Amino acid sequence: MNRIPEPELMDDPQHVAAYAGAWLDNGYWLFIQNFRKFFRKFVPKDAILDLGCGPATIPLRLAGLFPQCEIHGVDGAPHMLEFGRNAVRREGLEDRVRLFHGILPDNFSLPRERYEAVISHSFLHHLADPMVLWYAVNKYSLPHAAVLVIDLLRPASEESAENIIDTYVPGAPALLRQDMLLSLRAAYTLDEIAAQLQQAKLTGKLTLTMASPFQFAVHGYLDQGA
Repeated sequence: MNRIPEPELMDDPQHVAAYAGAWLDNGYWLFIQNFRKFFRKFVPKDAILDLGCGPATIPLRLAGLFPQCEIHGVDGAPHMLEFGRNAVRREGLEDRVRLFHGILPDNFSLPRERYEAVISHSFLHHLADPMVLWYAVNKYSLPHAAVLVIDLLRPASEESAENIIDTYVPGAPALLRQDMLLSLRAAYTLDEIAAQLQQAKLTGKLTLTMASPFQFAVHGYLDQGA
C-alpha cells in the first residue's frame, strides 16, 4: 500500500477528545510499559521531552512514574495543548508537567536546551518529512539520552489496515476508526524507518524493533556504540 499523507496537525476539538479518550488507553499504557522495559535501570532526575505530546496523557503518566523529574511536552495543535493543560491542572502537576506550542522544524523556546530522555508517541506518521523528528531527537538530546519513539506501521494493503482496526479497536466510534485508518495509510514501513535512522546517523545507537503487531519501537541510549 502506497503512503497517503494526512494533515500534520490534529486540532479539531472532536478529534482531540477522541485521542484523549479511553479508546486509546491501551496505546498509552503500551508506551509506558515499553519505556520501563527498555530502560529498566534508568531513573531520570532532571527532565524528559515529549515531541508531539498531544493531550499530555503520556507526560502525566510519566510524572507519576518519576516524581523527581519534570516532563516537558511540545505540540503544534492549540486545542491539544489546551486539553492537556487542563488535565495537568486537574492533577495539580503544573510545577512538573509543562506544555509548549511548537511546530518542528521551527525553533521554539524550551526551559532546557537538551534533555536526558526524548520520547515520541504516534507523531512520526503525521510528518510529511519524517527526518524532522529524527533531527529533533539529535537536537534536543543530551549525549547519553534515552530515546523511545513508538508509532504505527503502514500495512501491506487496505484490507490489512481494516483488519487491524477491527481487531484492536472493535466497537470504537466511527470518527476514531476513520482517523486510525488514515493514520495507518500515512504511516511508514520498517524499511523506510530504517533508512530514516541511517540518514540521521542514528543506526547503531538506536534499535528498531516491533512494539506490537502494527507498531514499531525505536529505542536506546544515544551514546550506545559511540
